[in-house]
Amino acid sequence: MTSSLPQDLSGLRIDRDVPSTARGGSRRGAWAGAIVILVLAAAIVTYRALNPPAIRVGAARAESLGGVPGTGGTEILTANGYVVARQRASVSTEVAGRLETLLVEEGSRVAKGQVLGVLQNEDQKSALQSAMAALSAARAQSGEAKATAKESSLARGRARELLQRGLVSQAELDAAEARDDVAAARVQSAAAEVENATARLRAAQVNYDKTFIRAPFEGAILRKEAEVGEIVSPIPSSGGLTRGAIVTMANLATLEVEADVNEGYVSRVHEGMRAEITLDAYAQERFPAHVRQIVPTADRQKATVLVKVSFDKLDPRVLPEMGVKVTFLADGPEEGDLGSGATSPAAVSIPAAAVREVEGRAVVFVVESGRAAMRGISPRPLAGDRVAVTGGLAAGEMVVVEAPSTLTDNARVKVK
Repeated sequence: MTSSLPQDLSGLRIDRDVPSTARGGSRRGAWAGAIVILVLAAAIVTYRALNPPAIRVGAARAESLGGVPGTGGTEILTANGYVVARQRASVSTEVAGRLETLLVEEGSRVAKGQVLGVLQNEDQKSALQSAMAALSAARAQSGEAKATAKESSLARGRARELLQRGLVSQAELDAAEARDDVAAARVQSAAAEVENATARLRAAQVNYDKTFIRAPFEGAILRKEAEVGEIVSPIPSSGGLTRGAIVTMANLATLEVEADVNEGYVSRVHEGMRAEITLDAYAQERFPAHVRQIVPTADRQKATVLVKVSFDKLDPRVLPEMGVKVTFLADGPEEGDLGSGATSPAAVSIPAAAVREVEGRAVVFVVESGRAAMRGISPRPLAGDRVAVTGGLAAGEMVVVEAPSTLTDNARVKVK
C-alpha cells in the first residue's frame, strides 16, 4: 500500500493554461459589489439623517379658562409686599409688676377678654378684701344709725304728746327734738360712708383686675414678649430690665396684603380693582383678591405708594408676614395696552409639566402635523399642577408633556 502512494501524487498537476483575464474579472466583480453596498449604506444613513424617526411623546390638550374669575384678566402690573393683619396689638399690662403666670403660647387662639397672664397681686388682693370689710362695716353703721333715728323719732313724738297733756316740760320736748335731729344727721353720715366704702371697693377691684392681662380682641398669639418672673410695665425701661408687653397678637380674620407700588404706575391702580395674590410659600397657587385702599401718601425714600389688597376668601395657610407678589388685573378690555375695540386674549390651562425653559424663557412644544412647534409663553400658576397661559395657545391644541430633554423645534413626534 505504501508503494502505490507516489503514483497517486504524481497524477496531480497545476493547469497553467487557464487565461489570466478570468482571474481579473472575478476581482472586479467583488469590488463592484462592495461599492454598491457602500452606496446603499450611505443612502440609508442620509435618509435617516434627513428623516429621523418620530419621537414618542405624551401630550395633553389646552383647556379654556373662560368664565373662571381671575384667570382671564389682563395683567396691568405687579408689586411685592407682605401679609399683615389690620387688627394687631402688643398686649401690655396697665400696672407694673412681676409676671406670675403666662397662660398662652405662640399659636394659641384666644377670645376677646380671655386672661393671657397674671401679675403678682397679693397687695391688690389684700386691699380688695380690706375694702370689702370696710363696706360691710359702713353698712352696719348705717343700719345702726337708722335704728337710732327711728327710736329718737318715736321719743320726739311722745314728748310732743305729753307736753300737750302737761305731763312734761318744754325743755324735755326740746331735748327730744334735738336728739332726733342728731340721729337723722347720723343716718345721712352713715349713708355717705357707705357710698365712700363702695367707691373704695370699686377702686380696689379695678386695681386687682389690672393684674389680670386680657386679650383686647379675638385672635391668635404671634409671639411671646415676656416670660414668667420678668417685670412688666406699661412703659418699658430703656435699660431693658422691664418688658413693655407680654405677647403680640393679631386677628387672623383681618389678614390682608400691603404692597409697595412704584409711584410712576400707581395711576393704573384704583380701589375695588381685581387682583391676584401669589404667596412665596405656595408659588403654584393664586388667590383672588381686590384693592381695598390706596394710602393717600407716598414714601419719598422708596418712591412708592402703599396699596392694601384684601383676599376675596381667606385661606388657613395664609400667615402674617409672609412674602407675596400681587398681580393687578384689568377690569375690562379698555385697560392695559389693548387697542381700541380689541379684546383680551383668551386664557387657557395646561399642565405645568408642559412648560420648559429654553435660553432663559418659558416655552411649550405644540404638536402640529406630526412635528413639535416651539412657542414662547408667560405662564401663571394655578391651583394644583396646572398653569394659565394668556396668548400663544388656543383651547384644544395639543401640548407636549412627556418627551426627552433633547426635543427640539420642528422635530418629528408621535403622540403616545
